[in-house]
Amino acid sequence: PPAGPGCPAVLLRAPEAAQFLRQRQRRAYQIFEETKQGHLERECVEEHCSKEEAREVFENDPETEYFYPKYLACIQKYGSPYGRNPDFLTCVHNLPNQCSPNPCHEEGTIKCEDRKGDFYCECKRGWQGKKCEKDIDECRTQNGGCNQLCLNKLGSYRCSCYSGYALKDSKICEDIDECTASADICGEAHCKNLISSYECLCDAGYKYDDVRKTCQDRDECEEKLCEQTCVNSPGSYTCHCDGRGGVKLSQDMNTCENIIPCVPFAVGRSIKSLHLGRMFSGTPVIRLRFKRKQLTRLVAEFDFRTFDPEGILFFAGGHQDSTWIVLALRKGRLELQLKYNGIGRVTSTGPLINHGMWQTISVEELERNLIIKVNRDAVMKIAVSGDLFTLDKGVYQLNLTVGGIPFKTKDLILPINPRLDGCMRAWNWLNGEDTSIQETIKMNEKMQCFAVAGRGSFYPGRGFAVFNLTYMQPSSGNETKINWEIEVNAVIRPATDTGVLFALVTEEASVPLSLSLIDYHSTKKLKQQFIIVALENTVVSRLAINLCDKKEHSVDVLLKKDHLSLRVDGVAGENELSISELEDSLSVLESSLQSTKTYMGGLPDVPVTSTPVTASYHGCMTLKLSNTALDLDEALYKYSDITSHSCPPVQEG
Repeated sequence: PPAGPGCPAVLLRAPEAAQFLRQRQRRAYQIFEETKQGHLERECVEEHCSKEEAREVFENDPETEYFYPKYLACIQKYGSPYGRNPDFLTCVHNLPNQCSPNPCHEEGTIKCEDRKGDFYCECKRGWQGKKCEKDIDECRTQNGGCNQLCLNKLGSYRCSCYSGYALKDSKICEDIDECTASADICGEAHCKNLISSYECLCDAGYKYDDVRKTCQDRDECEEKLCEQTCVNSPGSYTCHCDGRGGVKLSQDMNTCENIIPCVPFAVGRSIKSLHLGRMFSGTPVIRLRFKRKQLTRLVAEFDFRTFDPEGILFFAGGHQDSTWIVLALRKGRLELQLKYNGIGRVTSTGPLINHGMWQTISVEELERNLIIKVNRDAVMKIAVSGDLFTLDKGVYQLNLTVGGIPFKTKDLILPINPRLDGCMRAWNWLNGEDTSIQETIKMNEKMQCFAVAGRGSFYPGRGFAVFNLTYMQPSSGNETKINWEIEVNAVIRPATDTGVLFALVTEEASVPLSLSLIDYHSTKKLKQQFIIVALENTVVSRLAINLCDKKEHSVDVLLKKDHLSLRVDGVAGENELSISELEDSLSVLESSLQSTKTYMGGLPDVPVTSTPVTASYHGCMTLKLSNTALDLDEALYKYSDITSHSCPPVQEG
């Protein structure tokens, strides 16, 4: 009835209305099915029905077409309906239900719904197809919503993660922090989390042992990283270049490069000059013999320049036991030693002439006198009885040697150190009859002097000077107690940034102490110029300094039983050992002092790893030990190209 005041209207939402109508449809369909089953029983089970009769039962073609061929198959298999075979009855009863047997794929189907001449398979989630037999590959659509791996499986799928990730929910993968998840995962190494992984890290110079979970020293020397010598150490390594070959470590701290001067010195030489100190042995640099038919007297004149206080200028006369004179320098003044008729004399007078300026010196033999002049002023007049030219087989002869004597210096009237770092030019021996000397000097640069020179010793970057010195002395008030002290003062003007200034070397070729220039920091692998003090191969004190500034620098080192100090231009160096470590190292040094020799400017043949620097010093240097100037002419040995008392200036411009 229509809605009104007595019949209120009931309004349903769309889903509820659909559900209500669906239930009514199901009831109508059920009544129809029951009616159809009654007709089927009567027409086709109890009797044999034709296709037209079957059409009347189903009232539609699809079901008829589905039913009738199968109906005939039941008859063929089980016999006529009139035979009342139970199997025939079952066969026919099941034919109208197209879900029996179930045509749907069981794993993918929720249920089968019988329809007129057809069936409908309701598929589970993840399945599709007429019979729900086809799996849906969810991974093909937006990777199934997974942010890493999507793994399809029958009727479903799942998200998965790469190694090192874990599912936060069913779809999103997040990195696993293995370092936090397992604190001991790297053992003694440092754990570094990575995306999807982790890494066990050791300090530089060490490598990780996966089995022991420890950091093992990496032997870089096995990797041939160094061009020359490699020394491995825990967690590190150092490369060494043999400085005696003129090389040093390059910027990469592995390869070697040539030691090239950073400050140019005016080392040009004069071809008209003669260097008297070229032969460290003290043997003469020039030997002349004059022969005359008539008695001739000596006349010699030359220009001379030196800073050296002692040494021999020239010798003139016969053999050792005959008549001769030696003109020398002692304490900066001219000295004349002479021997006539077996009687020797020594005379020293005149001004100081080792001031480095040119002056003219002459020696003239008169009938009864020898006259010595400096810059035309007579400084000696010595009475003599005899002649320097000696008669031998009817010929008057005179031997003349420059820069040394033809016999041992101990056989002089007053022994002298013959080595003289001096320069001679414009010489005139017996009125110029010695022109061959000039030609010889032109051909040999080592015989020539520096064109310009100042005070100091010049080290050319090769060789060394060696002394036999002691640093041990009895303690005051206790003769049995021995104290030791090494006090070094060096005034340097380097030409290069690498070289040994001072060193002690044992008979076993170890270097217990060295003072050197170096252009790198071995532990920091840093290129920088330093002055260092080293005990054996360990740097114990250093100071950074610009070694290529063309300036003079004063370097002071003091070592004794419980003290070590380094000062450069008054600035203290930095000690790199603890007090206890320093005391131990100084104790080792003390035990070596009695068997050492002192080297200046370079080293002998020692292992390249025995000390930080093996290159020879290049530049000017004057040295004092215990406040006493060291004279290189007094050395046990000196490389001939090291000049003892003269040094060229820095080249300007």
